[in-house]
Amino acid sequence: MVKKCPSCGYNNRDDASFCSSCGASLGVTVAPALKPVPSVRVVTPVSPGGPVRVPAPGQCFYHPNLPAVYVCNRCGRSICRDDSKAYMDLVLCPQCYQGVVPMAAPQPPAPVYAPQMAPPIAAPAFVPPPPVATYPGYPPPFVPVPPPSPRAIWGFILSVIAGILVILNAAALLAPSFYSMWIGVFFWLPALGPPSLAFAIGIIIGLILVIGSILMLLGYGTIGSIVVFPMAVLSLIIGGGFVAGFVLGVLGGILGMLGR
Repeated sequence: MVKKCPSCGYNNRDDASFCSSCGASLGVTVAPALKPVPSVRVVTPVSPGGPVRVPAPGQCFYHPNLPAVYVCNRCGRSICRDDSKAYMDLVLCPQCYQGVVPMAAPQPPAPVYAPQMAPPIAAPAFVPPPPVATYPGYPPPFVPVPPPSPRAIWGFILSVIAGILVILNAAALLAPSFYSMWIGVFFWLPALGPPSLAFAIGIIIGLILVIGSILMLLGYGTIGSIVVFPMAVLSLIIGGGFVAGFVLGVLGGILGMLGR
């Protein structure tokens, strides 16, 4: 029976204590080599060229006459307070600090202006006006009313003329000759009662037409048209403002509606 060497594999005698080939002990088992952990980073201390300076224990590597206060987190040198450089949460020696901390980018020189030239003045930035704050009890801010459109202006003019013609027609009904002549055209006039009642109805219709035309001018074209249209039709009761008032009232209502 032989005893195999665990180091070189040589077959030795059974009573041998050491290998005859490599001299390794045959009674001790050689443990396998341990592989380094990949996640652990081994940092080799940075050594300057030339002779290596070995400071006394507890003294600074760069100033042997000063006591060491810190240890460089990169190379492990003992350093004094004057040689310690803070980088993030580390303490580095001057040599490691120069190799780790990037140099700052050079800044461009400031422009130099000639004595007769003044530096350019930047245009002031536009600052919007602050919003108008409204509080309870205070009137709201004034908002300008846009001018009326040309159609609304023509609707106002025609409606005012229609109202004036209706009022004149109502006033003319107080004359007996005109009233008797107008009965031949509008046979329902006697059903309204005496001429004074037809005059009162005409005055009311004419004033409402004028009010509707003013609403058109103020920008309320829809409301003005709603007021003018029925009053122009009702003006036919007393003769339509010589009929021209009826026509002008209808046209004024249409223009007021289109010009809203």
